[in-house]
Amino acid sequence: MPSCRNCGARLTKFDSDICPVCGTKKPLEGVSTETIDITSQIDMSGFTPGQKVVRRRKKMLLLAILVGFTGAMFFYIKKAVLGLIWLLANVSFIAGLLFILLLAAKAGIVLSILIPALSVYLINSIVGLAYFFKQNLKDGEGEFVV
Repeated sequence: MPSCRNCGARLTKFDSDICPVCGTKKPLEGVSTETIDITSQIDMSGFTPGQKVVRRRKKMLLLAILVGFTGAMFFYIKKAVLGLIWLLANVSFIAGLLFILLLAAKAGIVLSILIPALSVYLINSIVGLAYFFKQNLKDGEGEFVV
């Protein structure tokens, strides 16, 4: 909506002769009445502190695959409580499996360490892929993860 060049009041196209607020003649003279395309892409090169951060699905998946047991994927999307729960669950799972496998195979210590680590890696990769393909995923601030 265009504004009056004198007082800044919002005007319609029908108020092109006299501003109903301040009485200025031809208040739209020299003022652009074109609409702005609000669907255009935002340039992120001029990022300043305080602006919203765009979180990417590819980074989230990479964190899940590389260091998924730490809950880094959830911390990245600003879901700290879920990240802490994930970290505690993974540590408990690894410790429990390690204990069971150490009791079962005292001679094969290398194998008993690799099996829990690989199983946790597999579980975290699967969860990361599930979140990667989840539709309308939002972060902890309510912004969409793209």
